[in-house]
Amino acid sequence: MSSNWSEPCNVAMNTVFTKYKEIDIYNIYAPKCIANSSSGANYMSLSVKDWFKRVRWFEGYDPCYSNYAEEYFNRVDVRSALHATTRNVARWKVCNDSILQTYHFTVSSMLPTYSKLIKAGLKIWVYSGDADGRVPVIGSRYCVEALGLSVKSEWRSWFHNHQVGGRITEYEGGLTFVTVRGAGHLVPLNKPEEALALFRSFLNGQELPSRP
Repeated sequence: MSSNWSEPCNVAMNTVFTKYKEIDIYNIYAPKCIANSSSGANYMSLSVKDWFKRVRWFEGYDPCYSNYAEEYFNRVDVRSALHATTRNVARWKVCNDSILQTYHFTVSSMLPTYSKLIKAGLKIWVYSGDADGRVPVIGSRYCVEALGLSVKSEWRSWFHNHQVGGRITEYEGGLTFVTVRGAGHLVPLNKPEEALALFRSFLNGQELPSRP
């Protein structure tokens, strides 16, 4: 996997990524799209009936949304409408590994940018879905705490439609960290109502409800 890692480390990481593929890492509790699975509707021994039971847990959520996006953006008429090249181009992908492997990252961390914005007096809200396996809440929290800001208000629940929408904590200097309960990496996709409430509160300079 990497020439810079020891063999035991490579074995361990390969095991991790093998398990990674069994779930949707962007939302660890959501059903995984099985449209392109080599085992078809029997993926992970789930019958079609059982799979649709899982889908109903996330009513209104389609786990194959990225497949539809790829099909749409690879249509010649769509590329033409976007004034994109239509000849001799590779297939567009939601996540293109070939680009990622050749891309030169000029910024390794957003923390210096956060510090600069805070010093300028701007308010910042960092939000994170608690079902996100790609950028977990604990990772986001570690990053925020690395700024060394004093805690202004301890962890508490915030509410939406009489239910816990997530947790929130505030730091001196104008930074707020918010989690969204049941949301994955794409919070507005998984929890659109809660995401709207969060954005509305931020834009209006209001606190999220602390009571049902």
